[in-house]
Amino acid sequence: MSSPVVATVKTLRSADGTPIHAEAVGNPRNPHVVFVHEVMLCSAVFDELMGDRRLTDHLYLVRYDLRCHGKSGVVRGEEGHHPARHADDFRAVVNAFGVQRPIVVAWGLGATAVADVCASMCTNPISGVVFIAPLPFLCTSVPQGATGRMLEVTHALRSSQDAAISARAKTEFVHALFSGSARQVPDMLKSAWLGMSVAQPPEVTRSILSASHDPAKLLQAGRQGLPLMILVGSQDALVDGPAVVGELRRHFRNAEAHVVEGGSHALFFDKKDEFVKLLLVFAGRLAVMSLIS
Repeated sequence: MSSPVVATVKTLRSADGTPIHAEAVGNPRNPHVVFVHEVMLCSAVFDELMGDRRLTDHLYLVRYDLRCHGKSGVVRGEEGHHPARHADDFRAVVNAFGVQRPIVVAWGLGATAVADVCASMCTNPISGVVFIAPLPFLCTSVPQGATGRMLEVTHALRSSQDAAISARAKTEFVHALFSGSARQVPDMLKSAWLGMSVAQPPEVTRSILSASHDPAKLLQAGRQGLPLMILVGSQDALVDGPAVVGELRRHFRNAEAHVVEGGSHALFFDKKDEFVKLLLVFAGRLAVMSLIS
């Protein structure tokens, strides 16, 4: 029996003093991968991936809780959610773990963090991007690709700070994450993910969903050849996969897309084997490209 994967856990300080919870597993000599979770949840959603030997034997995996999520610090007010603050958090994480030119794997609305990083840094620090059921833009200039169900949830959370309304919307959100899932989802796991979501104060959730993100530099990087892999589940209840894929392909000249049959919004969970294989192939291809260049 193989020994359990041991993580290095750190609590970091971002530029504005906000505590950021982060951890890493694997060999730092392997290609570096940073995971960004869906909003209203936390990096614990990637527990199974962080313990998967197929990944930890070949990649250096880093995950962190976005500010106002999980074990990271809570900030209030518009300035605390400015895109530059998210870039500062990312910089703190990669510096603390010695991460260089990582692949960033971003899930759902967590994809906005990639846009924030690109917008706020002078040079692009990312070697490639994997978007899982992404909603990378929260601005009017680019279509969001959200389904009606997702729009209903976000509207409720943006328009009210009432705790009961927020809890109902977040319950609907967590149920929708696994809608159509091909894998039996334990009730304990659903409860844990709901707990992550409800623990976030309603006014903070509202601020997060109301923040603006500028995708211009991310899209520019895409036109210049930044590698992108888009993964969408055929049963996703929150993201219109074909719409998102079509929009991103317009901007990324080095893009590939995969529709995971039977996959829900949380396809990395209910279709884990397919996800692991696709990530390893993508990371391997980028590693070869890096050696050649």
